Amino acid sequence: MKNFRRFLSLIMICILAVLFSTAGCMRESQTGLAGLPAPVVIEIWHYLQGAEADALQAQTQRIMGKHPDVLLKLKYVPETNYANTSYQAGAGGKGPEIFIASREIISQLYERGMLAEAAYVDRGAYPAALAAFQFGGTSFGSPWLTDVSVLYFRSDLTGVPNDLEDLFFNRGGVSLVEADMFSLAVWWSALGGRSLQGGNPLLMTPENLIFLYNLVNWQMIGSFRVDPDAFAAFAEGRSLYMIAGASQAKALTGQGVPWGSIQLSDLVGGQGQPLAGSTLGIANSAIKTTEVLFPAIRLVTEELSAMESVGAMERAGVLIPANAEYYRLSESQRHIFPQAHAALNRAWVLEGNALEWSIFPWHEIAWRKALEQEMTPEEALAYGQEEAQRELTEQR
Repeated sequence: MKNFRRFLSLIMICILAVLFSTAGCMRESQTGLAGLPAPVVIEIWHYLQGAEADALQAQTQRIMGKHPDVLLKLKYVPETNYANTSYQAGAGGKGPEIFIASREIISQLYERGMLAEAAYVDRGAYPAALAAFQFGGTSFGSPWLTDVSVLYFRSDLTGVPNDLEDLFFNRGGVSLVEADMFSLAVWWSALGGRSLQGGNPLLMTPENLIFLYNLVNWQMIGSFRVDPDAFAAFAEGRSLYMIAGASQAKALTGQGVPWGSIQLSDLVGGQGQPLAGSTLGIANSAIKTTEVLFPAIRLVTEELSAMESVGAMERAGVLIPANAEYYRLSESQRHIFPQAHAALNRAWVLEGNALEWSIFPWHEIAWRKALEQEMTPEEALAYGQEEAQRELTEQR
């Protein structure tokens, strides 16, 4: 009898073991953690490559480790096809929950009705960065990474110029990759440069003409050099001054180039406003931002905007953080960061659909035509104004 009871006990133990094993397998077959609901899936579209893409991947892993109830999926979409691919997917009721893209692309997505009001907005961002993703006073994206132009100088070969006259006539002038608004907005606006009057393009003004004549005259004496290889010329010491984005400081340091930098406004008596350059933002889809997904979308956007994430992206990439809080960190009190912070603080505040964005390219075309001697400065500005007006009329 005693042996029989032992036999029954062994049978019960085996049965219980099988039951527990089966239950465990059933739980492991579920998506997500055992005993918990399946995680919310958030797909993120981006066009980052190389180290930047790797850094973004690392940040999504960090966020999922911190929030196991969220599953993040990254998808690379080529920048050249980003807007069209997104629109086609949206038209079919598909696409991501979150877009990471430039101000220009996010503006296109907004115009096509593809964006919902931003689930999270990084209020610590610079006013200019915040405004770039606003349309009609409402935020449809949160700024993430940006850039601003500064004047670099070879600290081993020269020093800080006193003003523009000193730079162009005594110190050999400056090189830059392109005579564009990003590089020259400070000096242009310091002279009273204008783009609009009464909602219409206005390029042919005395101030705009004086500015363009300055560029042409500086170029004639060899002090204003538009050079696609401006970075290499500066790195090799063939050019002592260079206008470039603050984001380029990392590459200069990496090549062992001795450099210093100042704000462009320092040469015009503290006047003029810089224009934020390439700016990445985070936006959420109008199709996917439902009541159910909203909390997860907000959480992911907020986590990507955290100092840990923007710091990782700055170290990996070619842009700098758009959040002013980053520049208050102890590690951001040296190198390019103080100048970048000061410049971004005073950067031009323009909403994402401001008319100026569509007119700036016509200023650049006029500048190029005059510098390449295709037209006189007067002819170039008149041409730019006429074409800008024609384009604006067609859009309306």
